[in-house]
Amino acid sequence: MRRALLLAAMLAACSLREPRVSTSSCTSSGQCSSANVCFLGECRPPAANLSVVRVEVRPPNGSQFAVRTLQVDLHVSVLNDFLLTVPLSGSGTVTQDGSGVDGGTVVFTDHLAVIPDRVEQVVATTDPSGVYQPRLPQGVWDVLVLPPAPLPPLRAGPLDTTLSPSLDFALPAAATLTVYDGGLTVSGDGGPVPGASVTAIDSQGAALSATSLSDADGGYVLLLPPGAQFSLQVGPGTDADGGTALQSLDPFPTYPPLPYAPTIALPLPPPATLTVRVVDGVGDLVPSARVYVRSVGAAWTLARSVVADTGEANIALREGDYFVQAAPPTDAISPGLSASRPLTLPLAAALDLTCPAKLRRLGQILGPDGKAVGQNFQIVASRIADGLVPTRTASTTPTDAFGVFRFVGDAGDWRFEIVPPVDVRLPRTVVGVTLFATDAQDSSMEPIRMSRPLPVGGIVSGRLTPGGADTLVPYAMVSFFSLDSYAHSILLGGARTDSLGHYDVVLPDVAQPVVGP
Repeated sequence: MRRALLLAAMLAACSLREPRVSTSSCTSSGQCSSANVCFLGECRPPAANLSVVRVEVRPPNGSQFAVRTLQVDLHVSVLNDFLLTVPLSGSGTVTQDGSGVDGGTVVFTDHLAVIPDRVEQVVATTDPSGVYQPRLPQGVWDVLVLPPAPLPPLRAGPLDTTLSPSLDFALPAAATLTVYDGGLTVSGDGGPVPGASVTAIDSQGAALSATSLSDADGGYVLLLPPGAQFSLQVGPGTDADGGTALQSLDPFPTYPPLPYAPTIALPLPPPATLTVRVVDGVGDLVPSARVYVRSVGAAWTLARSVVADTGEANIALREGDYFVQAAPPTDAISPGLSASRPLTLPLAAALDLTCPAKLRRLGQILGPDGKAVGQNFQIVASRIADGLVPTRTASTTPTDAFGVFRFVGDAGDWRFEIVPPVDVRLPRTVVGVTLFATDAQDSSMEPIRMSRPLPVGGIVSGRLTPGGADTLVPYAMVSFFSLDSYAHSILLGGARTDSLGHYDVVLPDVAQPVVGP
């Protein structure tokens, strides 16, 4: 008990110090004006009711109904019923010159995605007769037909399934396709470039041709639809399993879009090996760290990441300028991220990347009333990707009886998701937190105050036929999302419908920006 009181006193004292965060983020409502609250790392006005949110209603597996996404303004009403419909279940054909195309792929992509980074896609494959059978929810879809190589892809749509559209697609006649062949060479010595992928793309980067792999002489062949305006995207080839770079000119960079020419000379510096040692603060090797490397300032892009199993690694690259950084495992025992280091290859010696100890912090969760919450609130901390290293997690502990938790992770910008126990009627709360390496170990973070709860509910039903009777949909998942300033979706909360199709979920009651459609 005494120890817990001391922790609480430390946290209270911490809240009195001057906040130290970047100008673009907040870690507590105390850093916002009196009219705002801190949510998703931004100062936002509170709301009597949560305003515009995105909703995804997903029926259970095996349901005859289709998923539905939509926008809802909870400021109008916290009671919202959702109606699911039966998807369009028809058949279509992919043909060329009147014959079915076997082994083609037809991809339908939601044309009006309500949640920008959760775009619904439906994929179907043609049989030997060119027939495919998709199940399309009602909506508007973009269509991409991918016939077997070397035939070029076909784009169609938008296609509105509520209008019972035709699902038949005819590829351009073989006689109308234009053949473009050429060769790739290395600037300077003029040697061939085998094993590179070559794709014709439009001004938006969309593929206009199937990908061709250059042969031993550097030659490639592309088939394009008539009148296509295109550039060439050249990069490393892949093997038949689709993943590893071919060894012909490994490592091979990716080049920016290039104008077509019968012969293209590619700048390709000589190979160079980067030897890296990942060490901790006392110079001991750090096992299992992942090392990230990316080129800078060149007329090509080359990025690699390898695991230094024993703390040492050799990375195959090309001569040039790079940034490199080491990321040890995310567990509480391993050290933290190294600094991002610039370098120029070739180097005469191995490069040491020093990883300092991870930060150790104490935090406390406060309820909407400003009082400490109880135990077993879960804290999910995700470090926002920056520079070379992608998103990382931290080691955290559930809250104790005083709402106190421990955090072990890297310095940087974090997103904290506070998840209450299932029997507590409080909302998931998402806040942005900036942690500084200069703060003392085991120091206290500012307390995180949870948002006010907003109970939301309604019924999910389904309709089998237009004008027919509705039926309740049990065990459907109803998920509510917000968008951050980068239009990335953030889960606010969700719940499954019960056996009578009712859902009941508690959401954080703060204002939401209107972003996207």
